Amino acid sequence: MVCARIIEFLLVTILITTFLFSPIITFLLIIIPIILLCLFKQFWYLFIILGICLIYGCWVFFDYHTDSKGGRWSDRFRRLCIWKKFANYFPLKLIKSEDLDPNRNYIFGYHPHGAFALSAFGNFATDATDFSILFPNIRPHLMLLRLQFLFPCTRDLFLNLGACCVSRNSCEYLLSGKCGQGNALVIVLGGVPEMHITRNDTMIFYIKRRKGFVKLALKYGASLVPVISFGENELYERRTCFNLIPNGIPCGRSIIGHIPLRNSVITVVGKPIHVNQIVDPTATDIDQLHNEYIQAIEQLFQANKCQYGLEHVNLEII
Repeated sequence: MVCARIIEFLLVTILITTFLFSPIITFLLIIIPIILLCLFKQFWYLFIILGICLIYGCWVFFDYHTDSKGGRWSDRFRRLCIWKKFANYFPLKLIKSEDLDPNRNYIFGYHPHGAFALSAFGNFATDATDFSILFPNIRPHLMLLRLQFLFPCTRDLFLNLGACCVSRNSCEYLLSGKCGQGNALVIVLGGVPEMHITRNDTMIFYIKRRKGFVKLALKYGASLVPVISFGENELYERRTCFNLIPNGIPCGRSIIGHIPLRNSVITVVGKPIHVNQIVDPTATDIDQLHNEYIQAIEQLFQANKCQYGLEHVNLEII
């Protein structure tokens, strides 16, 4: 038992460190060997390293748009045992409210962002919580910022897990039928603004100004699915920093506090809101569906918060 917990902790530490510090790691992987080679005057090694960088650079050049073309899905990679250990660290659990028709496409609105949306990764970028069993023939694509696909340490990892860029072109490609049906775009709707206002006593959803996902749903007839992770905000404590940052900074374990606390996270996938396709939706159409989605989020929160030990937590939608 102790050994398993140590392995889980080490695995989570490696993954989180890679996610957060991939630009620095990439720089060090290139510059440190060059410095050492220059010191020891073994310049022929330098040409080998430069050759490897050149080959990988060419690969990225020709593969640059993969993150906007459905990703590079690998069921085998998504089912590796390391992802189970990642999920068991917290642990993570995925709950469904209703079966999903594989002949439709979906947009999952994920809430809350928390510090790093770790349960979104564990539940939807991997099969650690048995997504493929709960929702057969549905392919979840975790939608990420393009920045995540610029560094060797994370680019191919995310692509093989089916993650895609959250740009409009990428979303439209998945919803247009070019990748078939049964695609679920998992979008962390609050984004960076929501990350900065995370609180442990209140779930704050930054969605009143987020209407692009609603327009996409109407344009392509994709069903909207509200998703709430109960416990995501509790993975990190908010600590003040000499009153310089109003809401404090996320702090977990380790010297620099970037490792999440062990806290159970229950992710509930709500009932889908089926949408009739309107190729050119009006502002009224968008506002109407947006309000319906907000009501669905509120109902999902109220129906589940007491069941998962968060009866003291309130919901605020801004």
